[in-house]
Amino acid sequence: MEIFEKIKFALKKTSNQIALCISGRSGDHDFVQAMEEALIMADVGVVVAAELSGKIAEKKFPKNTSSDEIKKFLANEIAQLLLPYESDFLQKLSTLQSSSGNNIAVAGRPYVMLMVGVNGNGKTTTLAKIAHILKRSQHRPMLVAADTFRAAAVEQLKYWANYVGVDFLCAADGADAAGLVFQSIEEANANGNDVVLIDTAGRMQNRDDLLAELEKIKRVMKKIDNTAPHITILVLDGITGQAAHGQVEVFLNKVGVDGVVVTKLDGTAKGGAIISLIRRHKIPVLAIGTGEGIEDLRHFNAMEYAEGIVGY
Repeated sequence: MEIFEKIKFALKKTSNQIALCISGRSGDHDFVQAMEEALIMADVGVVVAAELSGKIAEKKFPKNTSSDEIKKFLANEIAQLLLPYESDFLQKLSTLQSSSGNNIAVAGRPYVMLMVGVNGNGKTTTLAKIAHILKRSQHRPMLVAADTFRAAAVEQLKYWANYVGVDFLCAADGADAAGLVFQSIEEANANGNDVVLIDTAGRMQNRDDLLAELEKIKRVMKKIDNTAPHITILVLDGITGQAAHGQVEVFLNKVGVDGVVVTKLDGTAKGGAIISLIRRHKIPVLAIGTGEGIEDLRHFNAMEYAEGIVGY
């Protein structure tokens, strides 16, 4: 199934609610109210729902306006909110080049990518997908299992490293994660790995001790490369909905985040939360996950996503 069709299928419950609202419209005031409620049910958030329904109220659609025309208008309005936060992250991965055309590895040192997020959001699988893209593009990534307290997490990343065919580094159970990260950059320098992909332990946003450990990882890696990490990515579960706001706020404030990857969009019927996350936090969506397969990481296309939300 093509990516757009996957999104449309997953968001069918949302788009059906909006379609029902449009087809049953009567007076303008009732229609606008019903549309606002449908958008809130789609998990776009109260503020964004009010903003979008306000746009519909301003438009004053004639009674003979087709449902498709209204859907197209609404999809365009949603896309305008999202377009500034599209990212060419996956394209840059393929070429390992920055927007200026320079190699993203700094002065010959490896490009360090730090993956953060809470348990179960899909960090490990997302890293494997990124490693696959890099390997396919003739690069030498190293996967680093910095969750040293969960043997299952280490084994999962080791499985993916073997599956993709890339280098892998771990430490003994309970070892210092920051020390392992320092070692990984040293080994990458020595072995010619041009990207270091660090999988961290799942941090609940209300655990200050765990967040402090993550801050330590960032401090320690700067001792060997003061420009690292070159990107910090927060992985969010698309099923989480509005609760994801709390995760974004804490990780932004505590460790800094350069962008988000939203996973499991193939399994949620309320994917509108991406709209409110972007609107509130002004953070780019680097990619979206649409399945468990190694190829199931895609560029976030604002217009396709908006059309999926409204069923256009």
